[in-house]
Amino acid sequence: MRVTITVPEETTADFVVATDRNPGDLSTAILRRFSGSFAAALSERLGSPRLSLACHPAASSPWDLSGLTGSDADDTERLRQATQHIGVTSVLPAGDLPLGPHLARAAAKAIAESVCGVLIDPISGQVLPVTPFGRFDEFALADDWLGTTLPPYRNSGRCTADEDDIDGCTCVYLTTRGLCRFGLPELQITGVACPHDLAALNVLRTAAQRLLPLGRHAGEHVLPAELLLTSADFSAFWGNRDPMWDDGPLAVRLIEVTPHRLAIRPPADFPGTLNEWLWDELPPILHELLSCEPDHALASHPSG
Repeated sequence: MRVTITVPEETTADFVVATDRNPGDLSTAILRRFSGSFAAALSERLGSPRLSLACHPAASSPWDLSGLTGSDADDTERLRQATQHIGVTSVLPAGDLPLGPHLARAAAKAIAESVCGVLIDPISGQVLPVTPFGRFDEFALADDWLGTTLPPYRNSGRCTADEDDIDGCTCVYLTTRGLCRFGLPELQITGVACPHDLAALNVLRTAAQRLLPLGRHAGEHVLPAELLLTSADFSAFWGNRDPMWDDGPLAVRLIEVTPHRLAIRPPADFPGTLNEWLWDELPPILHELLSCEPDHALASHPSG
């Protein structure tokens, strides 16, 4: 059964910086951090709906950050001590994706660096790294855009299934939290056995990359009954162009869970379970690759 998705005319990307310092001149803090075409693109957008800035006292902030914790105790303490929340908001037409959110997050990172703040992605509920400052002349979904990571090993020790049992448990539930800012439904894969968690995550990553170009075209899109995921899709997720596997594409079936969420399942003609499919049918690299350095030759230079 085919699935129809609707890409909106506009999307909104929000980022928040929590700090206990006086923000000062935010536009200057942003622009002095960049040069060339990237600085020009930011300068053109600043002060418009495509890149607006706002400061709020933490006590009356529109963003509730009280339940967030950082990757380390220092980030968590700085979140608790913050007196100011600085919002970076970008309202974007579909054709401005993925560049628009990329520029907005770069601006938020520059602010966080200038005020020694903690950078938060409200959509994913994650604290984002500010340093190393990163690659801003190129975009890759692998740069913390999906809001999903590997779960705790063996369900934090609660899973008692045999590690060699292909279908021994259904502990792993993975869902993206961030595709909506690119005009796309979120993706999920559920009922995964613990030994296949990385493979399932890489299928999710590759499917997200496959759908990403649709976010630039507002309106209805009828997806094929089976989406073909290619080696090039998995490479592009990491910002690379070298092939990741030599065999043909991997077919997946998409099922509508809600109008804003799709589930990934094996092809309809696969005779076994989800976990048997993950074990038997996937290219080996999807079971092995947790992270990958980008190919800087793929840099895409901002314009407009």
